[in-house]
Amino acid sequence: MTQPVQNISKKFNDAENEIRLAIMNFIIDFKRPFHIIKDGYQSLNKIHLSEKKDFPSIIAVLKEQDGMMVDAQQNVNFIYPVSALPTNHHVTLADGRSFCAMCAIDAIGSAFTFQQDIDVHSKCSMCGKEVYVKIKDGQIAEYSPQGLHALSFILGEISNWGGSC
Repeated sequence: MTQPVQNISKKFNDAENEIRLAIMNFIIDFKRPFHIIKDGYQSLNKIHLSEKKDFPSIIAVLKEQDGMMVDAQQNVNFIYPVSALPTNHHVTLADGRSFCAMCAIDAIGSAFTFQQDIDVHSKCSMCGKEVYVKIKDGQIAEYSPQGLHALSFILGEISNWGGSC
């Protein structure tokens, strides 16, 4: 039986999603992983649904519920859909910022995560061919090559999804 694809934000409450988005924005703005201890709560902008005392428990939930992947040095390297490490999936947001996504599907989904138009420049994992997708007003506005199609899978099928794209 096929499981429905779950919107990752529905796994978390408002405060947890606010921290998730703030960490994503940190990674995009500073072009590096977010360090849970060195950067911490004080490095996150526009947080109003939680306090510093809530930060450790929110981080624990995000880790336990696969909201982000943290390495042994406490760096957030992957926080759906943003990768702090280089990938072949480059996203440019309408606000001019850019980042690497974990995979091409995540890159497309970032239009909804950040609620803005995007341009995706990627490469096919099988043949290496250049792929372009433009999302405007929540719809695919342009794409190449012609005949482009994408495959996806349910994240629960593998344990370390952060390094699998």
